[in-house]
Amino acid sequence: MSHHLAQALSISRDAAAQGIGIGLLIALIAGGIFLVVFFLAALFSILGADIGCGGKILWFLVILCLPFLGSLLWFVAGRPRPRPYY
Repeated sequence: MSHHLAQALSISRDAAAQGIGIGLLIALIAGGIFLVVFFLAALFSILGADIGCGGKILWFLVILCLPFLGSLLWFVAGRPRPRPYY
């Protein structure tokens, strides 16, 4: 291989690696923003929920100890469902 070709391949590998690194950084930042918004949404949802004070404190503790899992549990199982009107 000629010196110029080897240098060009090296530059393209470096650019590809840099592009992958930037893509991963953007994905990590977006994931972090999603987790923070999900966490805050769960906390505000608990504040507005029609559950007792003890229940709110318990859910706050669960979410503070297990931020993602606690938030997911709140939205899946803990949040009171509206009663259907018949």
